[in-house]
Amino acid sequence: MLGYNRVILIGSLTTDPDIRYNPKGERVVKITVAIPHGRDTRTTTDNFDVLIFLRDKKDPMEKIRKGQWVLIEGKMKQRRWKTPEGQSQTKVEIIADSVEYLGTSPGKQAR
Repeated sequence: MLGYNRVILIGSLTTDPDIRYNPKGERVVKITVAIPHGRDTRTTTDNFDVLIFLRDKKDPMEKIRKGQWVLIEGKMKQRRWKTPEGQSQTKVEIIADSVEYLGTSPGKQAR
């Protein structure tokens, strides 16, 4: 049986997007999204690194900035590596399939 790997996140960017090129020449954007949750959103926040592979040269990723809210749909991917000292490391990242820009504060949108 195959598993199911799908993630939907809504949160705000903790930094401006970091746009780079991979060895294949593709633009890759790395963002970190803060996801507040729980009863008091100021006390519990999870941060997730998100990778976005841009295929369209006119993608609006360059317009979003720190503090803006986004809806991310994608999948989780775990990376594993060894440090120069030989210690095993792992990191879970989100590989985005789609990004929707929600503005600066979804709490202020019409209810």
